[in-house]
Amino acid sequence: MATTVTQLDLSPAVTWPAGYATDPGLSLEEVVRPYGSAAEVAFLGADGARDAASYDVLARRIATAAHRLRAAGVRPGDPVAVTLTNDLPTVTAALGVWAAGGTLVSLPPPPRRGGEVHAQRFGAVLDAMDCRLHLTDAPDTPPLTDRMRAVPVAAVQGEERVPDPEPAIPDIALVQFTSGSLGTPKGVAVRGDIFAGHIKMISRCFDLDSARDRVVTWLPLYHDLGFVCFFSSAFYARTAQTHSNPKSFVLDPASWLTMLARERATVSGAPNFGFRLASRMPYPEGLDLSRMKCCLNAAERVLWSDVVDFHRVAGPLGFPWEAIMPAYGLAEGTVGVSCAPHDRGPVRGPDGHVSLGPPLPGNRYTVSESGSLLLGGNWLFEGYWTAEGFKPRDPGPFDTDDAAFLHDGELYVIGRRADVASVSGHNVFAEDVEAAALAAGGPLLLGCAAFKHRGEGGGGERFGLVLEISPRTKSAAPEVARAARRAVTEALGTRVAPVLVVQQGAIPRTTSGKPRRPVLREMVLNGELPPRRVLAELP
Repeated sequence: MATTVTQLDLSPAVTWPAGYATDPGLSLEEVVRPYGSAAEVAFLGADGARDAASYDVLARRIATAAHRLRAAGVRPGDPVAVTLTNDLPTVTAALGVWAAGGTLVSLPPPPRRGGEVHAQRFGAVLDAMDCRLHLTDAPDTPPLTDRMRAVPVAAVQGEERVPDPEPAIPDIALVQFTSGSLGTPKGVAVRGDIFAGHIKMISRCFDLDSARDRVVTWLPLYHDLGFVCFFSSAFYARTAQTHSNPKSFVLDPASWLTMLARERATVSGAPNFGFRLASRMPYPEGLDLSRMKCCLNAAERVLWSDVVDFHRVAGPLGFPWEAIMPAYGLAEGTVGVSCAPHDRGPVRGPDGHVSLGPPLPGNRYTVSESGSLLLGGNWLFEGYWTAEGFKPRDPGPFDTDDAAFLHDGELYVIGRRADVASVSGHNVFAEDVEAAALAAGGPLLLGCAAFKHRGEGGGGERFGLVLEISPRTKSAAPEVARAARRAVTEALGTRVAPVLVVQQGAIPRTTSGKPRRPVLREMVLNGELPPRRVLAELP
C-alpha cells in the first residue's frame, strides 16, 4: 500500500513529563570536567580487549590532552578535526579539544579505498573553516588539505599533573557532518550551550542514574547517534558506559545482545537494520536482558515487522517490549527530535507506519502543506560550513526535507521528499519499495536500496532496485530478485525495473550506513557496477 501523508496539527495529547524540562543555558565547560565519579568508561576492541578508565582518571587525561594541544598551537576558537573511532585515547583527545577551548570537528574515517574522493568531499569544507589540525590514530594517512597537519592521538595522552584547564569554549563547540546521502556533506555547526543542554535533556529522558545504569552500544562515535546521544548523555550523567568496535557487530550481529547481557546494560540503541540482523541470530541459553529499560531504534525508517521479529527473539531472553523506543533525529537538531517513552513500547499507526513518539522536550514541529517536516525549538543548529564558507541558518522553522505526518500528537516520518515518485496518481517513497523488498527477501536479503529514475522513452517516474546478498548464497539470486519485484508490485502497485542482485557491500552508502541513492542510480544506469559483483539482473 502506498504511503498517505496526512496534514494534522501537533496535538498536545502526548507529551514528556514536566520533570524532563529543558535547560539550554547549561555551560559545556561544566560537562568536560568529569571529576568526582568512579564510574567506568570502557571500550572493547575488535579482539575483545578492554580499555577502561574511571571518570576521575579520564578527567586527568583530558586535562593532559588539553595542555598538550595548547602546546601544539591550539588556541581558543580553533577548529580541530578528530576522526572519532571507538577507543579511549581518541575520545580523550576529542574531549581535550573542548578543554583546550577549541571547536571539535567530527570527521568520519576514510574508506579503505577511495581516500582521494574522501579528501575531495571534506577537504574544501575544512579549508573554508581554516582547520589546520587533524587528530588521528593513523598519522601516516595523507592530510586532507595542504594546510592541515596530522597529530597522532597518542601524542596527547597521559596523566601529567598539569593545571586544570580553564576552557574558553567558543560559541560553536561542535561541527558534525551531514550524511551526504543526497550530495556533498555539510558541516552542521552546534553551539556549546545548545549541545550541553541537549545532552542533559537526553540523559533525563533516559532517566540515567549513575548508581544504577550502564549505557552499552556498538554505534560508531563519528556518527551523532553514537557520540551525542549515547556517549555524551552518559558522560554528562557520569553513568557507566561501554562501547564496542562497530566491526564486531558487522561480523557477528549476535555480539550486540550478548554484550548487553555481559555488561548488564540498561540503555542501548541501533538503527533499524541492527534490530533486523540481531533477530536472525541464535543465542546461548541463560542470556539475561531483563535489565534493559531504553533501547532506541533510530537513524532510518523503523519497520514494524523488524521490531516484532526482534522481540520474538529477544523477548524470551527477558528484553522488555516497553524498552524498545522508536525515535527520530538529525544533526541539524543536535540529534534528538522525537522518541517513544521508555515505558510504553512501539506503536503501529496509520498505514502500518511506526510512531516515532511525541517531541522531545524543547522541540517544536509541524508539517507543511507540501508534507515536509518543519522543526523549531531550543536545539537547532547555527548554520552550515560548506566549501563556500559559513552559511547561517535561515530564521524560522528548519525544513528537514523529510516527508512526515502527525497523528494523535506523535510523529511519523515516511521518507526523504527527494526520493518520492508519483505512480498512478499516488506517492511512493524509496523507503516503501525497500520495505516491501526486505519483507519478501527474508534472511537471504542483507540490504537493499531503491532509486528513482525515468522510464525508457521519456516514460513516467519509476524505481530501480538493488539487493544485497552474501556471495555464499549467489545461487538464490534470481529467485530473490523475482520475489522482491513481485512483492513491490503487490504492495505498491508499481513495477520496479531494473532489479539487480549484488554482493554485500556493493551499494554505496554514507558514513552512517544510508544508501547514497543518486550515486547508485548513476552507477546502475551507466553500467558502472563491477560485473563480478552483479549476481543477477532483471531488466
